Order: sequence, then C-alpha cells, then structure tokens
Amino acid sequence: MKKLLDILAFLFVLANIVVSCVFYFFTDKIAIPAHWSSVGQMTAYGQTWLILVLAGLSLLVYILMVVSERHHAVNLPFRVKNELQARPYIDLVIAWTNMLVMLVLLYVDAAVAQYVPMKIAIIYAAILVVCIIDFYYTRKIFQCGRKG
Repeated sequence: MKKLLDILAFLFVLANIVVSCVFYFFTDKIAIPAHWSSVGQMTAYGQTWLILVLAGLSLLVYILMVVSERHHAVNLPFRVKNELQARPYIDLVIAWTNMLVMLVLLYVDAAVAQYVPMKIAIIYAAILVVCIIDFYYTRKIFQCGRKG
C-alpha cells in the first residue's frame, strides 16, 4: 500500500510540473487567478509565471515529505511504546498525507491554469480526509505496544 501511495504522489508531482509547463509555454493568457477567498471566489490575479512557482512548491513539499518519511525520529504527542511495531503505521500516515497533499496541489495548479473550475469544497474535503486518516493511524500508533 505504501509503495502505491508513494508512486501516486510522485506521479501527481510530475503531472503538476507538466500542467504548469504546458500552461506557461503554450498559453497566450497574461494573467492567472492568484487568490481565492474561503468560499471560492477569485479575489486576485497574478502573472502567468507564478504557475511555475506552484510546480516548484509542489516539488519542494514532496521532497520534504519523502525526507520526513525516511527520518527515524518520531514526533508525536505521546511516547511510542514499541517503535518497531509502530513504524509501518507512521510510514503509512506520511504516505497517505503526502499523496493527498500532492493531489490537492495538482488540483490547485489545474484550477490556476483554468483547466478545471476551482471548487473550494474539494479542498475542504481533502483536508477532512487527511484529518481522518491521521486520526486513524495515530490511534493505531498509540495502541502499539499497549495492552488491551
């Protein structure tokens, strides 16, 4: 499962870079949506080169998530009793979060390129899914090495 999530996250990053480059090099638009309000209304425009910054940001976040996944220190609000038993759950929570964040960044990039409409509910739903997955795996990590 973790390997599939890592591959999907990497493919989303590649797709993000492709969408940004295709839009930047093959469009005649002079401005892109640069900011949306919390209800999804466009509130500001920016220059088209800013879409390349989104691709760079996506790549940077992906690299940071991969590095944090390989780092062996566990930063949780409780002491992990059996880190060896909890390690697969820690890797899974990071992999799920990485994949969903890359998917959201791809969606935002496609919305900025105006290939898809920006629906703020999609972003809120993705945030909710990340919270649910994090809660589920944090409970699993907490239960590792504990009786009952």
